[in-house]
Order: sequence, then structure tokens, then C-alpha cells
Amino acid sequence: MNNNRKHNHSRIRRMVAAVLVVAIAVVFVGVVLVFQCLSFDEDGAHVVDRYGVLAMEEGDRLEDTGSTEEPQESKEPDAQPAEETVTTRAAMLSAASIADADTTQQLIQLANDGTLDTVIVNIKDSSGYLNISVDTNAVENVEYITENDADALETAIGTLHDAGVYVIGRIYCMHDQQATAQNADLAMQFEGGGTWLDYDNTRWLDITNRDAVDYISDIAESAVETGCDEILLDEFTFPMRGHLDRIDFADYPSEQAEILQDALRDIQKAVGDEVPVSLTADSISALTDLSDSATEDGIPAGDVAELLTAASRILVPADSADEAAQAVDEIRQIAAEAVVLPVLDSIQEWMEYDGDAVLRAVDNTAQAIAVMNGEESAEDDSSDYEDENDYDAYNYNDDSYEDESDEDDSSNGNGYYNEYDESYNYQNEW
Repeated sequence: MNNNRKHNHSRIRRMVAAVLVVAIAVVFVGVVLVFQCLSFDEDGAHVVDRYGVLAMEEGDRLEDTGSTEEPQESKEPDAQPAEETVTTRAAMLSAASIADADTTQQLIQLANDGTLDTVIVNIKDSSGYLNISVDTNAVENVEYITENDADALETAIGTLHDAGVYVIGRIYCMHDQQATAQNADLAMQFEGGGTWLDYDNTRWLDITNRDAVDYISDIAESAVETGCDEILLDEFTFPMRGHLDRIDFADYPSEQAEILQDALRDIQKAVGDEVPVSLTADSISALTDLSDSATEDGIPAGDVAELLTAASRILVPADSADEAAQAVDEIRQIAAEAVVLPVLDSIQEWMEYDGDAVLRAVDNTAQAIAVMNGEESAEDDSSDYEDENDYDAYNYNDDSYEDESDEDDSSNGNGYYNEYDESYNYQNEW
């Protein structure tokens, strides 16, 4: 027998045994390490990053991608800050006064001092004259009914706006002697022909006429382009005096509120959704009852609450600061969600009033500014001023005339006659 072969077999067996021992040891160590990196529960096995290997790999991955973002723990979202309360201390002033550069600077200073934050200015007055240039195709020769100092007022509005003063452009809407004289098609017409006149022998734009609504929309749009932050529609209603049953409406309305809300929607669309469009009138009843004459003649008021809610704000006259809350409540009893601002005539009461309010000082702008500046006492403050343009805001005594509408009147050629009594009581309401 060859002894060398026996030794070779023995050496091979020892090498195989050693390899098996090493392999078994490696497997054993691997199993131990794996089990140290795993945890077990009812949901199965989970990797335990005992030595921070996974965190190191995550850091390497972020570094390779150039990101500095680190894993963050989830947390509750931060509480939102409370909404800031916006106050309104507004002064309704004459266009002629605001157009003066010195007055503009005084108003900016009063705003900086915190005395007021809002200025309301007439863009279109009660007779139909325009205080700024208006781009419109509804009225030919519109420059003929535009005031000469329009450029100065436009500059003043822009200056106030740029200085952070909130500017509201006030537009007298339907009562209009001037535009209807330039374009009779915009006016309310008699069924038998001729321009319809109210008991005061004045003309009105036809709210059911699309061209008339476009005209108001053009004025509002021009006011916004000039720098007005909000539009205030005054006298946005059917005629308050006269026989509406004799009117040939362009589109006969089933309800007053319905046709007014349609027009309000068109004006809002013209100025853009970001510009508030608000309503006001010379009395609360003009807002809530609309036109009694229209109702008597077969046009019901309709859903007034919906109309008042559709407006951004409602400005209502209040005889005094003590009655301001009552005036606000009267509107909210009809339209609970309406935003309502009282309008005061007294400078002293407005300055002492601790809530949002509007001062009506169209007729005494210089005095109002002097009182605000502390240059003049408010003791002689009086609301018995005659509005520079607003003769339609007078309180007419309805019992002081006799309607003789069935008699002929050759002066207007439409078979409509009114006999006026000289005992009219003209008293400025607000």
C-alpha cells in the first residue's frame, strides 16, 4: 500500500473539515448579527438601526442630491392668526374741495394721524354731471356734462389712493337730467311717446334699459381706473314719485329688487370682483321699501333682503349717534348678513362716535376738516346745509301739491301736467 496516498487523503479531509467549520461559524455570526438588527412583534419583523447605519446612508443620499433637508418630526399645524379687524372712519366730502391740492394733503395727514381712513367723493352728482372723465359710448358728447375741474379731481383721487387713503366713488344712479338730455333713449319713456317725468318734472334713466346700466357701469369702471377702491351707488332705485304705470319700460320688470340685483351684478362685473360695490340712499325706507309708487302701480318690491345682502355694504342715514345702532338694526332685521354703516351729519357726534361710521360733510367740507385738525370748535356744527348738487335729496312735502295729471300741458308735449304749490318744504335730509 502507498503511504503517500493515505497522507494525502487525510490532509484533504482535514482541509474540508476546516472549511466547513469556518463556513458554519460565518453563518452563525451572520445570523446573530441579523437578529440583532431586527425586532419582532405581531406585525412581523422590523429593522433596528442600532448602529446608525441607515441614518448615515440617508445623510449620504441627501449630500449626493445636494439637498440640505433633514428628516423632520411631524407636528401639529400652527394656529392661524386671528383675522385683523378693519375699521371705517369715512368722510363724505365735496368733489370741488377734494380737487384742491391743499385739501388733498390735509386729508392724507388726517389719515396718517388716524382721524379718518376713508374718503367718499361724488363721481356723478344728482343732476347727472360727471366729476371725472368717463369713457363711454352710451352718451354722445359726454364731455359736455363733465365738470371743468375733472382733471384736478382725478389727480387728487390718485394721490389719496397712492398715499394709502381708501377712496369710495359715489355715483348717483337713476335720477339724471344730463345724460337723458344727451341721449333720450336712455330715459324712461311714456307709453304714448315722449320722455317720462316724475312729479318734480325731472327725468330718470330706465333701469331696465341695458344701455342705461352700461352707462352706470362705464362710470364705475372709470372711477376705479382713476383710483377709487370702492363704488357707492346712490339712488339705485325706481323713481320714488310719479306714475310708473305710464312708463314704457324697455324690459318690464316683474319685481323691483330682481331688476336692481341684475343691474348690480352687471356693475360688479364691470369693476371686477375685487372692488366692493355698496348701496346708499337718503332714507332707510328708500333702501328697504324701494319705490312705493312702483309698488302701487303693480311692480312689487320683491326680495329686498337678497338685494341688500348682494351689496358689499349698506350706508344708512342716522339722525344722531344715539340712533346709529337703531338704523343699523333696522337694515339687519331685513337682511341679517348685510354689512351696515351709519351716516352721521354732525361732525362732533362723528368724532365722538366709537364705532365704524361715515360723516356726511359734502356741504361743509372746509369746516369738517378744520374741526378734525383742531382748528375750529364743533359746537356750531349744523346739519342744515344745502347740498351743492343734491336737490333731489330734499324732503318734499307730498301734501303740498295737487296732482292734475289728466289735464293737458303744452309745455312738455306729453299730455302730462303737474300743478306745483309754492309751499314746498325744501329740507336737506342727509
